[in-house]
Formats: sequence, structure tokens, C-alpha cells
Amino acid sequence: MARPPIGRQQLLDAARDELVRGNGVMELSALTRRTGLSTGALYHHFGSKSGLLAAIYDGFYAALRHALADAHLPPDADWGIREHERTRRFVAYHFGEPLAPILLDRTALDPQLIEFEAVYIQGLIDDAADNIRRGQALGQLPADLDPDCAGAYVIGGLRHGIARQLRATPPPTPDRATEQLWRLTAAALGTA
Repeated sequence: MARPPIGRQQLLDAARDELVRGNGVMELSALTRRTGLSTGALYHHFGSKSGLLAAIYDGFYAALRHALADAHLPPDADWGIREHERTRRFVAYHFGEPLAPILLDRTALDPQLIEFEAVYIQGLIDDAADNIRRGQALGQLPADLDPDCAGAYVIGGLRHGIARQLRATPPPTPDRATEQLWRLTAAALGTA
């Protein structure tokens, strides 16, 4: 009896598992052995190894943006309470995502993905800058902050801070990591 074809999502899941298993290294031969597919089938779905990695990045960052979305935050809370919760969600996402330590410890897994990753990071920075503008409009953040510069500072700090937390031995609890990162963020933005 023939095995049913493996779909695109199953290939992505298998590739993610290979990246985690290989600590950021994914050999297509190992992936094809694991899935029982030919390399041609992978190329059919993703065009190239870079296309497969781009789809993995896309899933990682789309899920992160979803986890941080305003819809998940207390609607009537002041800016600091909302952003503390957003920081908690940021930490929880990264602590729960096996790919996070791999993706945060490398500029990109493939040289062709450097620009792709930069677009995602810029999207996070833009979201942070807009969010800082909202805090300023509410009078809950200093008006003299440059939101674009502050947004870049916060996202860069959070990315590198969480990468450091994930590498710590033993790693801190998510609650402790949240408090450390929020404390730094609040101080940088003048809310502490």
C-alpha cells in the first residue's frame, strides 16, 4: 500500500525538527530520509533550500507577531501594564519555541536569508515604534523620545537579551526572564 503524500506543512515540521536536531544545520539528505521524499519533492514545494528556510523563518516570525498582537493584551490597561504583558508574551514565545535559540544565535541560517530576516526584524521595530508613539500620545512615555530609535533599541535589546537568557545554564524561569527584560525596557523608555 502506498504511503499518502506528505504535505507542505508536514515538510515544514520535519525541516524544523531537523534544524533543532542539528543545532541549526539542516542537511537535505537527512530531511529526505526522514520524510521519505526525494529532493525533487522538496524543491517542488519550496524551490530551494533557501526557500524552505525562508518558509521556516516566515512561520517563526508570523507566530511571534501573532503572540505579541494587541488583541492578546488587556484593552483598558495603561501603557506600562500592556507592555509588561507583551514582554511576558515575548519571553513565553521564545522559551516555548525550540527554534528560538537557533534563530536568535545566528544572523541567518543561510546567507540568502539575511535580507529576509532583516525585513522581519524591521517589522518588529516598526511595531515597537508605533507602540511607543501610542504611549507618548497617552502621556505615559516621555515626549522627547525618538520612537523609531527607541523601537530599534527595544527590539534589539529584547532579541539579544532573550538569546542570552536562553543560553544561560541553568536558564532562568520565564517569569524571571520577563522581569529582567521588562526592567531594562522600562528604564530605557523612561517608565521606571
